[in-house]
Amino acid sequence: MLDKMAFFIYVVRTGSISAAARKLNISVSAGSRWLQELEQKFGLPLYRRNNRLLKPTPAGQKLFDDFSIIVDRSEAVVRSMQDYQQYDKGHIDIICTPVFANHFLMEKISQYLTSNPNVTFNLNITPWALDHAADSDITISANASYQGYRERDLHLVRREIMQSPFVVVASPDYLTKHMTPAAPCELTNHQCLFATTLTGSNDWVFHQNNECQIVKVPKSLEVNDSDLLLQATLNGAGIAYLPLFLVDDYIKRGEIIPILEDFDTSVWSLNVYYQPPATASAVAIHFKEFLLA
Repeated sequence: MLDKMAFFIYVVRTGSISAAARKLNISVSAGSRWLQELEQKFGLPLYRRNNRLLKPTPAGQKLFDDFSIIVDRSEAVVRSMQDYQQYDKGHIDIICTPVFANHFLMEKISQYLTSNPNVTFNLNITPWALDHAADSDITISANASYQGYRERDLHLVRREIMQSPFVVVASPDYLTKHMTPAAPCELTNHQCLFATTLTGSNDWVFHQNNECQIVKVPKSLEVNDSDLLLQATLNGAGIAYLPLFLVDDYIKRGEIIPILEDFDTSVWSLNVYYQPPATASAVAIHFKEFLLA
């Protein structure tokens, strides 16, 4: 009965039977059966569906308010016992933006697994990482910071781990065939490569002399993966707006050319989101610290 009550607490917190089932490592069908048995035990409904989310009834809210404290305390006891292990043991769900997964994450996980073979990982690589943050232990997501940008309100701890300005780039071959733009407004006459997941839209932001210009570039090619945008740029498909860290080596080798260098741009920011210590598992905390180190 205590397991079923704890499962109900996770259902309320996540708004989803499937997310709560993953938390307790049971099937969705088993979780649904647990909820039915719990309602039969108490003899009254504990939740209702509302726009695909599960919301507690007044009785369910009473159970949540009284029992969630016990669930949190029991998890704290489990974490304290795990701290006595010589090696980490457990499971970590990570949701990550493609560019970090491709360039950094796999190396970090490989290093970690050599020292902690009893830890298992599940990786969900998606440019919309924040949409699934509630279902993960650790979320790694990137965004473009600019004037007016508002951070999504998440009940998670956020730690910025990297910043990089955007640069406007094109291949020598493309610039040989097309006149190099001298001002941001001239981009509207070019083939432009963009990612909504990077900049929020096909709007590219430029600053000069305390003035801000936002140029809505042509939608010549949209790709939700920065590495694929880079590949298209190298192949001469058009002009791209990419984080400097991603293109710096190619610029140094002359494989792509920066343009509009007299203008400042948006800032690409990479952030790690994770559960607060009161609710995070010990193994997730240890890996997060390893990742940030």
